[in-house]
Amino acid sequence: MTFSLNHNAEPRDPFARQTALYCRDFLSPAPTITVHTSGSTGAPKPMQIEKVRMRASAGMTLDFLDIKQGGTALLCMPLEHIGGQMMAVRALVRELQLYTLTPHADPFAAAQDPAALPCCQLPERFDLAAFTPLQAACALDHPASRHYLASCRNVIIGGGFVSCELASRLAALPGRFFHSYGMTETLSHIALKPITADGAQRPFYPLPGVTVSLSPEHTLQISAPALNPELIVTHDLADLTEDGGFIIRGRLDNILNTGGLKISPEDLERRLAPYLPGDFAVSARPSERLGDELILVTEQEAGEDVLNQAFSQLPRAQRPKAVIKMALPRTATQKIDRPALRSLLAKTGSSI
Repeated sequence: MTFSLNHNAEPRDPFARQTALYCRDFLSPAPTITVHTSGSTGAPKPMQIEKVRMRASAGMTLDFLDIKQGGTALLCMPLEHIGGQMMAVRALVRELQLYTLTPHADPFAAAQDPAALPCCQLPERFDLAAFTPLQAACALDHPASRHYLASCRNVIIGGGFVSCELASRLAALPGRFFHSYGMTETLSHIALKPITADGAQRPFYPLPGVTVSLSPEHTLQISAPALNPELIVTHDLADLTEDGGFIIRGRLDNILNTGGLKISPEDLERRLAPYLPGDFAVSARPSERLGDELILVTEQEAGEDVLNQAFSQLPRAQRPKAVIKMALPRTATQKIDRPALRSLLAKTGSSI
């Protein structure tokens, strides 16, 4: 199989060199390769994954998006985790021209400095690219980066929540943008949904060869024999739709218990998203009276009028009791580190 990087055989750029080494490892006779979990629910853990299953996952995505042999792809996500690794595998499976940019909050920042990457000349368009929501938002904030983002024909956004504001900005670009659902155990995503301008809560739809169901705890179960021989029972609370899709409501292990009422912070965040600017999260700190006292943590200042309008969308018992402005702790894959956030809030003092 032929494979082409946009660099020489021994790339000078460290990330391009890392990518080249990963691709050589993947093409070696060894049947498995090491991947690490994202660290969303604990410390990242190494897993040995069969390469044949990674090829199957790549083929499912490439076929669904109709990516042709010899097209162009962009890798700008860390290779330590499944999202970055699968972009490299997709390039190998379909013999795509793979371009690399060192992972950064603004993925195209380095491309705007010719001195930084003298060997790198990006193509006029990419047939396939993948970003985290944070990367997409940062790229949109800079005109030069936005130009590169607009050159992407098919874009996968994964690894976190896509806000209404971000959805609207992405939908204004000419390419096709999809929000993905998946995890390390499913070798990246097993379901996609188009990102639309209205940012509505639409279902994810499984890729061909994947079926979903609900566990007794109402969490999503995934059957994808080509990717994992076992039934995967997730901790993601979900609803199934009549047309075969599913909607994620939040994680079972993130549930907050305030005054005996069990609340999904992710569900509250979705309802608040149309009204609050910037990145924020709903969490809790200890309370003698309530158990969990709901707290809104925001990275951007929000005025009293804005907060009042946002909170008016929630039942009184579900409204945060305090607002704290601080940087949100994140995992290595830029997801909100909810256990770390709760630990930080516990140190701000308990309430009665």
